[in-house]
Amino acid sequence: MSATRLLVVDDEQDLLELLVRRLKRKGFEVDSAGTAEDALELVKKNDYDIGVYDIRLPNMDGIELLKETKKLQPDTEVLILTGHGTIDTAIEAMKVGAFDYIAKPYNLSELELTIAKAVENKRLKEKNDSMKKIIAQHNEFNIIGDSANFKEVLEMTRRIADSAVPVLIEGESGTGKELFAKALHYWSSRSEEPFVPVNSGALPEHLLESELFGHTRGAFTGASQDKKGLVEAAKGGTLFLDELGEMPLALQVKLLRFLETGEFRRVGDVRERHITVRVVAATNRDMEKEVAEGRFREDLYYRLNVVKLTIPPLRKRKGDLPALIDYFIGKTKDPLLRLSSDALAALEKYDFPGNVRELSHLIERGVLLSRGNLIEAEDFLLPHVKISHAAPVQTQLCSLEELEKIHIENALRQMNWNKTKAAEVLGISVRNLYRKIDQYELKE
Repeated sequence: MSATRLLVVDDEQDLLELLVRRLKRKGFEVDSAGTAEDALELVKKNDYDIGVYDIRLPNMDGIELLKETKKLQPDTEVLILTGHGTIDTAIEAMKVGAFDYIAKPYNLSELELTIAKAVENKRLKEKNDSMKKIIAQHNEFNIIGDSANFKEVLEMTRRIADSAVPVLIEGESGTGKELFAKALHYWSSRSEEPFVPVNSGALPEHLLESELFGHTRGAFTGASQDKKGLVEAAKGGTLFLDELGEMPLALQVKLLRFLETGEFRRVGDVRERHITVRVVAATNRDMEKEVAEGRFREDLYYRLNVVKLTIPPLRKRKGDLPALIDYFIGKTKDPLLRLSSDALAALEKYDFPGNVRELSHLIERGVLLSRGNLIEAEDFLLPHVKISHAAPVQTQLCSLEELEKIHIENALRQMNWNKTKAAEVLGISVRNLYRKIDQYELKE
C-alpha cells in the first residue's frame, strides 16, 4: 500500500517546517505551501489524500482553498487549523466539506490522531463507494415526506452524511429522529460498519456508564466477566445517543473526553482504549435551556452541536399526511382497507402530539376497531381536547400539578398502560414517566 500523501498549508514558516518534519517521521509523504495560491498549483499537479490548511492565509483564506480543493479533488479530506476567535468560521468550513478542525495552539499528538481519523474515513469511502450509490434513495429507510421544511432537513442529511463530525438531531418525540440517524449512517461510507443505538433514558444511571464504555470483571457487584461496551461495538461505524438530555452530568464529562480524543476506559479498568466512531445524538429537549439551567455541560453541547438537524413536527407538515397514511395502511397487507372522508378530516384536524409514531399507532387502532374495510373517525378514539380548532372545553379550574396528573393518567389509559407508548405520546422518557407514576400514586 502506498504512503498517505498530505498537503500542509500555513503562512507561519517555522510552524510549517516543524509540522512537516513531524509528519514525515510518522511515515507520511508531505508537500507544503505558505500561500493558498501555491497550494492550488500543487493540487492541480498531484493527488492528495489529506489537506491540512490554516484558516488564515494571505489573499485567499483556508475556506476558499478548501472549496477550490474540493472542486479539483472531491475525495481529499481537509482539516482546518483555526486560531482563537475563528471557531465559528471553522464550523462553517465543515459545512462546506472540511473533515474536522483543530484549534491553535494545537497538540501535535491530537493533530496526528485527527489525521488518522481522516485517513480511515477516506479508506471507508473508497471501500463503500459503489454501495453508497445503491443505497442513496431515501425511501430505502421509509423517510416519507415532500413538504418544503421536511425536504430541507432531508437534503442537509444527505450533504453531511459522509462527514465524521458529530451531529445533533432535535425534534419532538415521534418525529423520526432515529430514522434520520440511520440515514446518516447508511448514506455514508460507514454503511457496512455497525449502527449502535444507546438510549440514555432507558437505563439506570449506575448502569449507563458500563453499558456505554463496558466494564472489567469485579468492577462492581454482578460484574462476573469483562464486558465490551456499546462504544466498542460501534467501532468504525455510528454510535447513536438517543435521549441525550437524560444523560447524567458525571457521564457527560467522560463522553466529552471520548469525543475529543477517541479514548476511554472501561469501568474498573486502568487501560486506555482508543477507537474511531461517528457520534450522532438526538433529543426532544431544549438543550440550550438545559445548558442554561445547569443540567447539561456547555462544552459537550457545543462539541455535539457542530451540525444540527431539526425534524419538523407532523402538525407543521400536514401536507405529508396522505402519503404517510398510505404507507401505514400499506403495511397491513389489506388492499381493500381505506379511510372514510370523516376519518381523514379528523386526522387533518388533529395536532399529533406524538407525531408520526402516534399516527402509526392510530392507524393500527383504526384497523383493529374498524368494521369491515372502512376506517371511520370514531375508530381512532381521538382525544378531542387535542384536536386543532376544537371548541374550548368548559372544565373546573385546577392546579397545574393536578392537570399534569390527569393528563398522564389519560395517556396511560389510552395506551392500555403500555408505559413505553404512553411516554412517547407524552414526550418524556420512560424513566421520567415511572417517576411521575410514583409521584402521583397512579395505579392500573
